[in-house]
Amino acid sequence: MTIHVAIVEDQKQIREGLKVMIDSSPDLFCAGAFEDAEGLIKAFKHLDVQVVLMDIGLGGMSGIECVEKLKEMRPEVHFLMCTSLDEDDKIYDALCAGATGYMLKSASDEDLAQAIKQIQAGGSPMSPSVARKIVNSFSGKRKNTKLLNALTNREKDVLNLLNKGYPYKIVADKLGIGMGSMRFHIRNIYEKLQVHSRADASNKVFRKNLA
Repeated sequence: MTIHVAIVEDQKQIREGLKVMIDSSPDLFCAGAFEDAEGLIKAFKHLDVQVVLMDIGLGGMSGIECVEKLKEMRPEVHFLMCTSLDEDDKIYDALCAGATGYMLKSASDEDLAQAIKQIQAGGSPMSPSVARKIVNSFSGKRKNTKLLNALTNREKDVLNLLNKGYPYKIVADKLGIGMGSMRFHIRNIYEKLQVHSRADASNKVFRKNLA
C-alpha cells in the first residue's frame, strides 16, 4: 500500500530534496509540500495524507504548534518531526503535542524513508541521539521522584506554589502560615535538595528536560 506523505519545510532546497526522496521511494507518494504550517492547515481537512514530515522552526506558526492543532482535527494522521533541533525541550514539546516520531535532518534519505514506513506500521522512529535522550529521561524522572519524596507534605506544598511563580508572601498566605514558618520550610527544602535558590529547587524537581 502506498503511503501518502506531506512535507512542511520552509527551506526550498530541503523541501524539494525531501519531495524527490519520497517520490523515488517504493510505497511512498508526496501528497503535498508546504513552506509553512499555515499552508498545511488550510489544505489539511481534505488532504489525502497519512504521514506528515514536519519541521519545527518555521516562519510563522511553529511545527510543534501545528502538530498540536492538527492532531486534534485528524488523530489518525501521524506526524514525524524532521528537524535540525535536538534540544530536550523541543523533543519533549513535540511528543507531548502528538508527534509519533522525531528524526534529525542529518539522517540519510534511506533512514527517513524507513522512518516513514515504520511510523505508518505502528512504530515510533527516532534518531539515535534522540532515542538516547528519551531513555536517559527515565533515570532522571526516578531521581526527581526520589527528591520530591524526601520532602514533607508541607514542604511539597510550598515548593509547588513557588514553582508556579508565587512570591513568598503569597505562598505563606495561601498556606495559612507566617513568614517565620515559611522561611523554615524554604531552608529545609534547600538543604534537602542541596540548592541555593527557588529557581534551582524548581528545576531540580520539576525539570522538563529529557537528559
